[in-house]
Amino acid sequence: MIRQFIFIVLFLLTASAAFAQDELSGRVYENKTNVFLQGVKVEDLKTHTMTMTGKDGSFTIKAAVGDVICFSVFSYKPDTVYVANLKYMQVFLDLRQNMLDEVKVTNQEIKGNAGFAPQVERGPLNSQSVTYQTDANGDYKGGVKLRVFDGGPTQKQREKAVNDKEKQKQGILKIFNADYLKKYLPITGQEMQNFIILYMPDPGTFYGETFNLVAYLNGCYEEFQKIPLEDRQSKEYTQLKSSN
Repeated sequence: MIRQFIFIVLFLLTASAAFAQDELSGRVYENKTNVFLQGVKVEDLKTHTMTMTGKDGSFTIKAAVGDVICFSVFSYKPDTVYVANLKYMQVFLDLRQNMLDEVKVTNQEIKGNAGFAPQVERGPLNSQSVTYQTDANGDYKGGVKLRVFDGGPTQKQREKAVNDKEKQKQGILKIFNADYLKKYLPITGQEMQNFIILYMPDPGTFYGETFNLVAYLNGCYEEFQKIPLEDRQSKEYTQLKSSN
């Protein structure tokens, strides 16, 4: 009887040890830049347990020695790591081929970009009140527009506020255009234009301290893929959205 009891206890201990899993923690970075990567899927390929990295790139997942962990996120090459021990892990992911490094957007002045309108927008006779009309890409489309400023001691401040807003818009357009985003997104043509129209961020979001371009594009593209392909590639789709 005692032998049977001991055998059962040993069997239970052995079985529990065999199936026991500890926690594996670590952090995921972009290779070369050491930028924290948020929203990376972390999956144990043996147990199919999954989690996502936080804002600081950190993660914790149930795992055991001998498991294989896969790290994957949109626009980066996936990586798999064999768990040789449960020490704190640092993982570095490479951008896919032909993609640029993650851009940290700041609210500082952008200089020397000939593809966009001047930072201080002026029109005929070097006027800031009467300026040339431009399209969404900052290109001249014909005609002029009139800016009306109230007289008084705050006129210069109001002019500066308008000009600062224009600078911010140009900063956003420097990133959110088809030529730049094609290095991050596998879409072109009308589908790319629809993406830009739907997901171009406002200045408050774009210049926020926590804004991360890769994480933002990743989230937006996942939402964009939920739209039927025919609609995503239709010129009428965004026109209907704008009219609603």
